[in-house]
Amino acid sequence: MFPLRSEIFRFSLEAKAAAKARPAIEVPSLWGYSLKILLALAVVLSVILLFAYLLRRVRVASFPFSRQKRIEVLEFVPLMGKWGVALVRVGRRKFLVGLAEGAITLLAEVEDRDLEEETFAKALEDNM
Repeated sequence: MFPLRSEIFRFSLEAKAAAKARPAIEVPSLWGYSLKILLALAVVLSVILLFAYLLRRVRVASFPFSRQKRIEVLEFVPLMGKWGVALVRVGRRKFLVGLAEGAITLLAEVEDRDLEEETFAKALEDNM
């Protein structure tokens, strides 16, 4: 049989509503996404670099690696292969030490006056 007038009216209203209800799909641009990703990357990298900078600036004595050195090698002169002579400061005292492949030998305790240019060579000769 023939459809009633109200049914035809209802179908036409549904068809119009379905046509209007379809959302317009917008395709975002690739440049916009790329710019957002680059900006996010820049923010993350700058936060990481800021924390690294602050960590270096805040080195306090509580960190074990930032303690003051008590033993310091002032100078090292290689002699032959793995052998050499080193001038080492321990506290306020300075020592001339001979280094070999398997041994460390105390050669002399060095005074500050012995470290002057003219007398250092003589002190080295006298203690060797």
